[in-house]
Amino acid sequence: MRILVSLFVLFATACGGRLISEERFPSRSVNLDGQQHNFRIFVPPGRNSGEKIPVMLYLHGSNRRGSDNRSQLEDLAEVMKEFTPPFIVVFPQCPEGTFWAGPALQQAIAALDQTVKEFNGDENRLYLAGYSMGGFGAWQAAVTYPHKFAAVVPVAGGILPVGQPSEEDKALLSPAVRAANQKSDVYKAFADAIGDTPVWVFHGAQDEAVPVEGARKMVETLKVAGNPNVKYTEFENVGHGSVINAFTEPGLYNWLDAQKLVK
Repeated sequence: MRILVSLFVLFATACGGRLISEERFPSRSVNLDGQQHNFRIFVPPGRNSGEKIPVMLYLHGSNRRGSDNRSQLEDLAEVMKEFTPPFIVVFPQCPEGTFWAGPALQQAIAALDQTVKEFNGDENRLYLAGYSMGGFGAWQAAVTYPHKFAAVVPVAGGILPVGQPSEEDKALLSPAVRAANQKSDVYKAFADAIGDTPVWVFHGAQDEAVPVEGARKMVETLKVAGNPNVKYTEFENVGHGSVINAFTEPGLYNWLDAQKLVK
């Protein structure tokens, strides 16, 4: 698979804003517990509808929360100009005031499942990626939905919260994540829950928001736990804004393409 650059295509308007193409990123909605949640998708043009292809779920960062069904596409706005990824991408949007856990994560998974069904996605090649808040969400989703994803790509995320979470926030965590958080070694608990799922972790060495030590420790713990497919890329002299670095990393998409669940 030949990869040119990265995931998204956004077009700059004359006034300097960004125009999200409905044709390029069609809108969809999913109903969960009686509530409608909007999301966007990308489907490679000209694909063979009879052929199953991979599907990636992308969890955005905290500054893209809301309900406009547009902002979640902008994490990688500077990465892509004219690249067509060879897989479907699902872009849910996390509501204001919450994070990728509880109902927000459930709606993301529902959007993924609906997209897989609508477009004949390959359930054995589901990829999970997330940046910043979405990186935390990727770790939690990997624990909450074991054996669902063929690969996980957390960028500038962590497993331990930054600051002291409220009791309300703790209540949003899935039973599996809460159980892991109660273990004496949370990193080992996460690693055991993730098992052999392939993981490629990205982090900036100078991250001022999410300490890089957590990424290093999680990667090492996964390796010690026996995960045979763990990769780690740390960007020297890069802070929290490492999302562009990660999604233009040479070899990432070829690596993803090689991952497949064995059932």
